[in-house]
Amino acid sequence: MFSKIITTVTVALDGHPLSLYSGAVFMADSPSPYRVSPNISYMMVALAHAKQVNNHQVYIFDESLYRDEQLRYYIETHMQSALNQEEYQLYLQPKMNLQTGHIDGAEALVRWQPTGHGMIYPDQFIPLFEENGFCVQLDLYMVERVCKTLRAWIDAGISPVVISVNQTKSLFVKEDYVESLLAITRKYNISPRYIILEILEGLAFENIEALNSTIKHLNDAGFRVSMDDFGSGYSSLNTLGKLKIDELKLDRMFLSDVIKERNGAQSEVLASILALAKKLGMRTVAEGVETKESEDMIRSMHCDYGQGYYYSKPVPAEEFRKHFCISQA
Repeated sequence: MFSKIITTVTVALDGHPLSLYSGAVFMADSPSPYRVSPNISYMMVALAHAKQVNNHQVYIFDESLYRDEQLRYYIETHMQSALNQEEYQLYLQPKMNLQTGHIDGAEALVRWQPTGHGMIYPDQFIPLFEENGFCVQLDLYMVERVCKTLRAWIDAGISPVVISVNQTKSLFVKEDYVESLLAITRKYNISPRYIILEILEGLAFENIEALNSTIKHLNDAGFRVSMDDFGSGYSSLNTLGKLKIDELKLDRMFLSDVIKERNGAQSEVLASILALAKKLGMRTVAEGVETKESEDMIRSMHCDYGQGYYYSKPVPAEEFRKHFCISQA
């Protein structure tokens, strides 16, 4: 049917291409087989997915898509109340200092544990929050959870560690961004030097001057800034040289590729990036450390920190405290 339509219409459009999409619902498999309105809605959902997939696609609404839409609806209708009720939980993944052999840092990661509902993981809600802008509220909330946790540790005589917190690009364009962060750190009497703000490399391609200006304000206030997942996109060494970041985190695929081919070109690329970052005064972190072999490799290349399942998966903040924190007493 698609082929016949395209052949006929392309002639009528003087050779201009035509893109076709179709959403379909099989009535017997529909959650509401005998009702018209829901099935029109399901068909439109299928149509929206067909547009995302590719040209000339038929996307059929099925049980899997139904579950996805139900979850999306739950997320959209409960995201704000979940924030108010502190359902977003702080998890921490340790960072190994490769020079000292001690865990003295961590990355903050979010998990959503709704009341009366199974755990919702970041890949299920973060993309939606990035679409609707809710990441701005969530990221500041996570900074507050980190500061609250550090305050509790210090009060209990536990040595604090430096914690990295992911930040959406929407925050970096807010005029009161730095003031908002300082208001949180002052509330809990936490020095900004314990907080590293992680940004994605894509942010650097939009406006380097504006980004560097924000980074300077953050540095002046005591915060440090890290570029996360370097190498996952269209990384540019030229761009890296222009950025005033404090830390560079290498995407896990770098290490994965090097492990597969120890003496390949990718190994030289990784070593060169680590050396360049050091010359630029940046601290380096390698993600995806899963074996002793991978740790030995990045240590031999003079990487500063390792992060990955070799040390620990992300764990609740209280579990991190028990396993990795040191009492000052």
